[in-house]
Amino acid sequence: MFRALQRRLKWGGGPSARVAAALFIVCVLSPAQAWAGDGTDPLVEKARAQVDEFVGQYSSMRYEEDVVQQKLDAKGKVLYGRETIYDSMMLIRFADNQPRVDEQRLVNTLPRKGEFRPLLSTSGFSTLVMIFHSYYESSFRFSRLSDDLTSSTPCARIHFEYIPGTPSPSLYQMINMEKPLEWSGIAWINPATGEILRIVADVGSSLENTGMKELRADVSYGPVTLRGTPQPLWLPVSATIDLETARQHFRNVHHYGDYRQYRASGRLGGAAKQ
Repeated sequence: MFRALQRRLKWGGGPSARVAAALFIVCVLSPAQAWAGDGTDPLVEKARAQVDEFVGQYSSMRYEEDVVQQKLDAKGKVLYGRETIYDSMMLIRFADNQPRVDEQRLVNTLPRKGEFRPLLSTSGFSTLVMIFHSYYESSFRFSRLSDDLTSSTPCARIHFEYIPGTPSPSLYQMINMEKPLEWSGIAWINPATGEILRIVADVGSSLENTGMKELRADVSYGPVTLRGTPQPLWLPVSATIDLETARQHFRNVHHYGDYRQYRASGRLGGAAKQ
C-alpha cells in the first residue's frame, strides 16, 4: 500500500518529499475586515524585499536539522515514528532565470535500531516564504486581513492564494507528469520590518486526483544571532508538515538550529567555512 502511494513533492525544482499519506487539519483565523489586494500593498512589498534578502542569507547557511517523522491514527495518536538529526545546507540558486532550491543533508544521528518502517520524507519546506519572492509576484493573489492581536507582538496578516497556470514554488511529481502545488494560506508579518514570522499554507481540492486529500505546512521564523554578525538574521525555526489520504495520516516536524555561515561552493561535504 505504501509503495503504491509514493509520489514526489519538488520544491522549486530542487528537494523532494516522498509522499505516503497524512492527515491535515485546517486551523486559520477568520478573515475579518479583509482587504482585497493585488500584490502591491506596501506590506506585501516590504515582505517581498525581506524574502529577496532572505534568499541571499539562507543560501549560505549550514545548520542542524532535527526531523521527527510520525504516523498517526485517526485520533491523532502516534502509532510509531523516528527521529533523525542532520547536518544540512540549503542551496538557493537561479537557473534559466528560475529559482532552484536544493537542501543537502548528512546524517549526524541515526534512528534507533528497529525504527525503519514506512514514513513520510520531507525537505525544503523551510523555504515556504518563497511564495512572497519577487519571482512569484504574479503567481499569487494577496489580501490584507485584520491584525493578529493575540500575541505579545501584534502581527499583520496577509492571505495568499495561488493563481492557476502560473509558476509555483513547489511541484507534485508523478510518472511523466509534474503538477504545481496550489498553495493558499496566511502569513503573519512584522508590520514594521516586513519579516515573516509564520506562514501556514495548505493544498486542498487540487490534490483530488493524486490519491491525497490535503497537504498542510506550518513554518515559523525567528531571529538568529551568528558569531561575528552584529545583527540577528531572520531564519527558519521549525516546520510541521501534515499529509492526509483516505486511510493514512503522517506528520513530520523539523527543527532548525546551530546555524553557521558557509560558502556554498559545492556539495555539502566540500563546503568551506567562512
